[in-house]
Amino acid sequence: MADRQEFRGGVNVVHRCGDTVLRPSSPAAPAIHRLLRHLHDQGFRGAPEPRGFDADGNELLGFLEGEVPDVLTPDLRTPELLTSAATLLRDLHDASAGFVPRSDDRWLLPAREPREVMCHGDAGQYNCVVRDGVAVGFIDFDAAHPGPRVWDVAYAVYRFAPLQGPDNPEGFGTPRKQGRRVAAFCRAYGPGVGADVIDVVPDRLEALVDFMHERAARGDAAFQRHIAEGHADLYRADVRHVRAHRETLRAAFEEGQPPRDGAAAPQAGGAAAP
Repeated sequence: MADRQEFRGGVNVVHRCGDTVLRPSSPAAPAIHRLLRHLHDQGFRGAPEPRGFDADGNELLGFLEGEVPDVLTPDLRTPELLTSAATLLRDLHDASAGFVPRSDDRWLLPAREPREVMCHGDAGQYNCVVRDGVAVGFIDFDAAHPGPRVWDVAYAVYRFAPLQGPDNPEGFGTPRKQGRRVAAFCRAYGPGVGADVIDVVPDRLEALVDFMHERAARGDAAFQRHIAEGHADLYRADVRHVRAHRETLRAAFEEGQPPRDGAAAPQAGGAAAP
């Protein structure tokens, strides 16, 4: 087809034909399509519309118009993108709260307790659709699974704050600035997630590294390549970064919160904007 476009992600190659995206189907696809339909039925439009499967078994999904950044370039390190991504994730979680998984659903990642919402599972900038500097959608729900809000937010702040060390080429900002951006994200997300998310980030990354090695051991070429390219090593380095700077990150998080009970806003270091 003349308007067919190819996009290569970290794991899959997808094609766009007009306003429809064709993706390789996974064992979790039927459950994911039920989830996407539920989200749309709840009025959430920040996820692809499920359109079934083609004769070759590929998923058919509605196309979300916008840009999907590989990394947070300087022009994307804005309060607007940070807080809009948080609001979008909150809306996704709230819309998913009434979704009822089936006993035979085959999620890629294991369910985690408490099962408060459906986690996106991979809510990084590379799965975020951006228009005019604002997050308007999340794509690639392959890693969706039932779990607690904070588990999903932990990975999102790891990517968007970001909570990455100086050896990570995608990282930026001092630990203090990172902690304040985590606070801005959580403030925009709303009730239910606070400074403790900083302590969840290392656990979330360690679970990801374990998953990568498990899939690689089962012969998954994409994850074998990711490990060979050093992705797992970067995650481990970032775990060390978050743990080493835990107190600074948490103190900066509190600086980034609005005044309570009429108290004056913190003055050290300037305003609390991300």
